[in-house]
Order: sequence, then C-alpha cells, then structure tokens
Amino acid sequence: MTSPATIAAPTTAAAVEVTGLSKHFGAVRALQDVTLDVPAGSLTAVMGENGAGKSTLMKILAGLDTPTTGTVRVDGEQVRRYDPATLLSRHRVALVPQELALAQDRTVAENIMLGVEPGSRPFPHRRRIDERAVALLDRLGVRVDPRRTVRHLDAATQQLVVIARSLARQARLVILDEPTSILSPAESEQLFGVIRSLQADGVTMLYVSHRMPEVFALSQHIHVLRDGRHVGSWPTAQVTPDQVVAAMVGRELAAEFARHDTAPPAPAATPRLRLSRVSGRGFRDVDLTVAPGEVVGVAGLPDSGRVELLRGVFGADPISGGDLALDGTAFTARSPRDAIAARVAYLPGERRQQGILPTMSVADNVTILTLGRRQRFGLLRRRALRRDADTRAQQLRVKTSTTAQGITQLSGGNQQKALLARWLSIEPRLMLLDEPTRGVDVGAKAEIYRLFRTLADEGVAILVSSSDLPELLTVSDRIAVMAAGRLVGVIPAAEATEEKVMALATGAHTMKEKP
Repeated sequence: MTSPATIAAPTTAAAVEVTGLSKHFGAVRALQDVTLDVPAGSLTAVMGENGAGKSTLMKILAGLDTPTTGTVRVDGEQVRRYDPATLLSRHRVALVPQELALAQDRTVAENIMLGVEPGSRPFPHRRRIDERAVALLDRLGVRVDPRRTVRHLDAATQQLVVIARSLARQARLVILDEPTSILSPAESEQLFGVIRSLQADGVTMLYVSHRMPEVFALSQHIHVLRDGRHVGSWPTAQVTPDQVVAAMVGRELAAEFARHDTAPPAPAATPRLRLSRVSGRGFRDVDLTVAPGEVVGVAGLPDSGRVELLRGVFGADPISGGDLALDGTAFTARSPRDAIAARVAYLPGERRQQGILPTMSVADNVTILTLGRRQRFGLLRRRALRRDADTRAQQLRVKTSTTAQGITQLSGGNQQKALLARWLSIEPRLMLLDEPTRGVDVGAKAEIYRLFRTLADEGVAILVSSSDLPELLTVSDRIAVMAAGRLVGVIPAAEATEEKVMALATGAHTMKEKP
C-alpha cells in the first residue's frame, strides 16, 4: 500500500471529549467508563477486537444511541440530545457507515443534497442542486454525472457520495467506519487522497479500521478499546503495530500470523476436488485440484474470476463446461442444495447481503442447515436446536450473551464466526471460503486461522479466495492465481511472495523487460 503524504501535526485543542462514558444493554456492558479525546484537525484511529465497543461508541458520537452514563463534548459544548439530526445540525458530526445508506434509485445530486436542497421544500431548484453537488464532488476530486442514479456507481464512488453528503451539511467531524473494507487498493488510494484533502481543510476524522497499514499510514493518534473499556492511547509515531495488537487482545499474537510453512499434506491418490477445464460465469478452462487436508488459496484482482469460481463449484452460478469430481466421483451442483447435500460449504464474501439471516437469532442462523435432524413428527425440537447452537457457538468462541440474541446485534467478527459455525454443522468435506476474515479484528482472525489448521488436520479440503495476500501467504499450502477469468499459475507456499503473486495477477510476468 502506498502511504499517503504526511499531514501536519494537529492542534492540541480537543474536537471531541468523552468522559466516563458507559452504555449498558440489560446485563451487557458494551462500554464501561470510557474517557478519551480527539484532537481537532487530526485523524484519530479507534481500534479493538470485534465486540470491543467501537461501534457502540461511534453510534453514540453520531447520535444513533444514547449513553447510560457519562458525557460527550464537541468543540467544548456538551451534547444533551442524542439523535443524528441534532449531532449533525448543531454539533456538525457525520457518520460514514460501513454499510452505506443511500437512496439507490435517486440521483447522485439528490442523495448529496437530500434535506438541504436549494429552493422551497415542495419545489427544489434542480439546477442549483446539481451545481452544489458538483462543487462538493469537485472538492473531493470526484468526476461523476450528478444526475446519474446511485445504484449504477461502484462502491468507492458511493462512499464518496456519502462523504459529500456530510460536507453538504457542513460536518466538521467525520466518522469513517471500516471505509476500505470493500475497496480495491486503487480505490483505497483515492479515498486516502480525499482524507488528506479534508484534513488540510481542517476537518477532524475518527477512523475505525482493523487494517494496521492504513492506520499507521494515515493517523496521528490511536485509541484502543477492549471489552468495552479504553485501554490505551498513543501518538501513532510512538507506538508499534505489535503493541497495538497486544493492547487489543490482551496477549501477543505474532505466532498466529506467522507464515504457514508446515509441510503440505502428502499427495492423495484421489483429490477431494478436481476441476478439469471447468468454465462458468466469469471464468473458463480452469484445471485445479484440492487434496484432503489441503488449504489452497485463490488470489486475483477483483475481476479475475476467483469469486465466481467458488460460486460455480457451489452451484450458486451455473457451470457451462468441463468436469468436476468430488473424491473421484463426477459432481456438478445444479444448486446450492446439491452442494450442501454433498457436504460442500460456501462462506460468501458479502456477509450481510448473502450470509446472515438478519431477522433471525444467532441460534437460528447457526442451525438453519440442520433443522431436519431436530424434527419429531414434523415438529421442531427447539430445545435441542438451542443446545446445538450453544455448542457450536462455544466451539468458535462466538461472543454473545445468549444464542437467542438477534444476529445483527453481534459484531462483524462474531457474525462471521456464527456463519462458520453454521457450515461446520454439516460436517463439510470441502469448504469454499470467500474473504473469510473481511471486517474481522486481529483476535478473531487468529481464531479463524487456527480453525483452518484444525479442519485441515481433520482432512477437510479448503479452497479460500481472498484479496488479502498476507492472509493467503499465511494459511495456504498452495496459491492459485486467477487473471481475466483464467488460472495463470499455482505457487507452492514455500516459494510464494506477494511480488510473485501480483506479477501473475496483473500479467506483469508476461512482459519482457526492454533493453
């Protein structure tokens, strides 16, 4: 990642002062006596494991939640009314959430200016709306037609539209929640340029992220929360990533992220999965095998076909050609139902859209695939299902007060572990994992890596697609590289480097150096 340009040191005045802040949800203490401040004009990072209280703190600062006790001051003025309109209009605090809340069927300009349109409420001035939106987008270095419908924009541009909307309301404190979780490296660099520009204009930013390189490249201050408490605060220049990780999890984790250099499993007489010239939507003529007990990583740029390959094997998208075999037997999943019946698991990369069942409990999410085992005379045995869910949740250390709790009340990392628990309930022989640790903190990530190793030791074959190259280098026995829908190379883990993988993924390996 290219580091953004250095920003001048912020002023010593505090834009935000949090004192003795606590938030209780019944018996659950999401925040406990948190005290911290955010220097004006700074980019201050807030880090912590999933469930540490980061989201609760950000919701309070944005007016989406009310503290149980404690005070918040913005520019010296105490916040007395916690609602988004008051925090934005009176205190100029805006939140750019991880899940962007935009009116998908309205135009860029309408989304930016919604609620602050020039002209009267019944008759807004269309031309001035467009002009004002263009001026705000120009400030962010974005060139987009203000009358274009938002749903036709890529994720990076939609995110910048949300930031422009905050500026339209004259926000002076912008909260960025996991802003690069769905962005490519190039899109992330564009966002970093916007952040530099906003800081130069005096905008204060709170930056919530699990990505250490970003935090250390962008921030001037770092706060760490653990188990709802504030446990550390440093100028970024005076702390190391290892110290931050230790503060987040309460222990050293370096060994968990060491390169996966154990000997790969011995070649099996029959691969668990064999693909022979397999083609489908977004990929073609792929030849690949995965042995029992082997972890094969799939690397590639966003349009490489790596995600589509996993979906095709699972039956979520049709296979148009070639041959697939599971344990030597011909197999093509016509639907995910076929794959599940064959004990093939698929963890999608878009957890909220394609993974969790948001209106259901943790228990229901975990046990949804095994309801048939807990029926008697056509009636569900709810108590047995709850025991199953409790057991799986404990095995994966899902942090929840009870599995009867709604799945959306869990942090992102605990939602991910609940989804993994769901798939383990079918006792999979092949696991297809897309971005398995996206939006997951370092502690939960280490637990997921340990799970991979345990499953592989038990003979499960794992095919894992990820945009995180250090992750693939850590967990994989081999790395298959996709480019433009084709498999362009397979590298043993012992020989793999980020440079080698990217050379294949970008086509640089085909270019001859000029004399």
